[in-house]
Amino acid sequence: MMAFLRMIALVIVIELIFYVLLGIYLRSTKREELEKEWDRRHPDYSGDSPARRVFVRRSMLGFNRTLKARLAKLVLILPVVAIVLIVILVNYN
Repeated sequence: MMAFLRMIALVIVIELIFYVLLGIYLRSTKREELEKEWDRRHPDYSGDSPARRVFVRRSMLGFNRTLKARLAKLVLILPVVAIVLIVILVNYN
């Protein structure tokens, strides 16, 4: 039982690392998309400007409620559930 708990703890740590990296990647792609949208809408003010930074910051406020951000949380849930189900099916049947 202790080996199983150690394995689950290790899997959770690895999942947290992947979740953080995935979150950073998703946020950076969304931020880049918003910066391109600003440049497309305001060709006179393209490049780094205070107005562009405010636009990107305000647009990123609701990012955690998007489908991509919610699906990224499955990285934390699915592997642990799969491992527990496999262990239960193999050992108790």
